[in-house]
Amino acid sequence: MENNIEISSSESKALTQEKNNDAEGMLSGPITRTTIKLSIPIFIAQILIFAYVMIDTLFISMIDKNSSALLAGTGLVYPIYMVIFNISTSLFVGLSSVASRGIGQKNNDVIKKIADSALVLSLILGVVTLVAGILFGEQILQLLAGSQITPEALQYGVDFFYYMLPCMVLLLFFNAFGGILQGEGKANQVGLAMMSSPILNAILNPIFIFGLNMGVKGSGLASSIATAVPIVYFVAVLLGKKVKLRLTLNPANSSKKLIMEILRIGVPASIGLLLINTSTMILNNVVGSISETAMNAWILVSRTDQLFLIPATAIAMATIPMIGQNFGSGDHRRARAIYNANLRLCLGVCLVLTVFYIIFAPQVMSWFTNIQEVIDDSVRQVRLLAITSAGVAGITVIGSAFQGTGRPAPNLINDIVRMVIMSTPLWMHLFHISVTDMTPVYISLAVGNLLPFVIALVWGRYHFNHLQSNTKSL
Repeated sequence: MENNIEISSSESKALTQEKNNDAEGMLSGPITRTTIKLSIPIFIAQILIFAYVMIDTLFISMIDKNSSALLAGTGLVYPIYMVIFNISTSLFVGLSSVASRGIGQKNNDVIKKIADSALVLSLILGVVTLVAGILFGEQILQLLAGSQITPEALQYGVDFFYYMLPCMVLLLFFNAFGGILQGEGKANQVGLAMMSSPILNAILNPIFIFGLNMGVKGSGLASSIATAVPIVYFVAVLLGKKVKLRLTLNPANSSKKLIMEILRIGVPASIGLLLINTSTMILNNVVGSISETAMNAWILVSRTDQLFLIPATAIAMATIPMIGQNFGSGDHRRARAIYNANLRLCLGVCLVLTVFYIIFAPQVMSWFTNIQEVIDDSVRQVRLLAITSAGVAGITVIGSAFQGTGRPAPNLINDIVRMVIMSTPLWMHLFHISVTDMTPVYISLAVGNLLPFVIALVWGRYHFNHLQSNTKSL
């Protein structure tokens, strides 16, 4: 009788734990509704992060709307920022994948040690980023500047970079802690932290730029402070009792095995994103060698193009824990259904946004510059390439689905393909074919957006139709 009572109690406890694990609808219920539920806080936050970049651009342009040097110079920092941002995003992806699979497998080692493992990994990467930025920042900016970038524009870039450097370091901690909570399905907490940063940035930008007369330095300082505040919130949440994956702030509680698994997922993603950023830097140099006007238009469109990644990133962030927890628990049929539903949702939303972007491009570009030639070049680029950006959105969700099953290689291979295609203008230079206008840049970007999407689509369908029946324990 006692044994029967003990078994019933154990089963009841297991059922209660299972119910708690599925509080966000990860393991059952309507897929699209769960995706939207998890995506909405991230979607709102991503809109504000998009506004974050645009706010910096807007306030910097307001220093002198008749100057092309301001945006061209500070735009040189953007590829470097994106390298660090993408490394931090890879931490988010790796941690979200490991955390969600660990919860699905009910792996106590993951649950108890992943937060402190993330802290140790972020500290190491943060120190490396800070030292490299201090020692080599100006030289990297000089390398990125094309032959037509003026000394005035370059100096703006240098000033902006050093005040943005703390922001880049803090991004590593921001996305590491956010990845842990996202893997647990705590999208509301992640979204709230992401929302607070751009709002604070919008408040501080005019104060530092104009009130304290700091110019572009003020914009960089505002971004750094605005990134620090939500990290404090993340730490408070992870130290609390309402999360499974708790932080103890004890480096000895970290796990080398977990760090290696995070890196196994994150490093290929980081390398792939680095390759894409390398190709973007190459294109920056090519465009900067055409004219400063072309560079100004290129920077403006690269900022507004982030519009397409807002819904894609939100859906992708929901896809990782949804697929990860189901894959970890062995429910491969539901994992496959999540992949198909979320990809359709992403492409549908992005195609609708494309139509609006193409229609209203002239009005959007006129917010940032009074130079008609820059507006015309920007609108032309949008109307030629906007539809291809939906391919990038699709790749984002497909890649997250792969990562949810612990498969980082497909993303890396696709990013290598994109990098080779997008770097075509460089190969032209190597063969002594001069690039005198933007046409080769547009063609390489369009093909680089669409061809990898087709590859990812075919590969993703095959992968999710042939998921293995056994799941490797972390």
